[in-house]
Amino acid sequence: MFLGNVNTFRKSLSKFKEIISQKYRREILCNLISNEISKLEEIDKKKIIRLLDYGSGYNTALIKKIIKKLSSKHKNTTFIVDCYDNYSSKQLKLINNIQNIKFMHIKNLSNKHKARYNFCLVIDVLHHIGLEKNIKIHNIAKKLKKISKFLIIKDHFQYGFISNLTLIFMDFFSNYGDGTKIPKIYFNIKTFENFISKLKLKEIKRITDKKYYKWFWFYLNNEKFQFISILK
Repeated sequence: MFLGNVNTFRKSLSKFKEIISQKYRREILCNLISNEISKLEEIDKKKIIRLLDYGSGYNTALIKKIIKKLSSKHKNTTFIVDCYDNYSSKQLKLINNIQNIKFMHIKNLSNKHKARYNFCLVIDVLHHIGLEKNIKIHNIAKKLKKISKFLIIKDHFQYGFISNLTLIFMDFFSNYGDGTKIPKIYFNIKTFENFISKLKLKEIKRITDKKYYKWFWFYLNNEKFQFISILK
């Protein structure tokens, strides 16, 4: 989730992060998410599949890769994506140039939103909003649930003090350069299961055995820290 403009140091850090970690991570995420989407719907029987990307960020590479992969696999289906984040007017002018992918300010996703989506992607977003803001997180998820058939949430699990600090460090390295808020806490297994229980969502599948970074990240690449949850 992109939150603001950044200075020269942050831009340099963002470029460095892109080279050593993000390209590989995007490839893994793209394959996982596109494969799960293909399994969840009878896509080849549908002319149009609509996706909502909540907290999509300024870097459009991931959603473009996902749509490209899905489109190459399901050639008779059109994939349309609405992406929401805290974009400025200037940013929207720069990035709204991709066919079938529309970027909008997050305030446009109101309670009166009438569009319906086959899938809603929430990729590493909730912990940046702040999991301590229970009511806000719950209201956002409730809204997304109302307008989407499936929710696909990618987020992190912490298991104690050390894993919390590890995830904070990883988020600082990955997101400080983009001006994104660095979280203080993350889901643990119990808090996430309470979260989906309160929303009365059914978890169809949870993916917890994937590494999203290359081997040289060692302990930071622990698959226990990452999960994808597919909800209905």
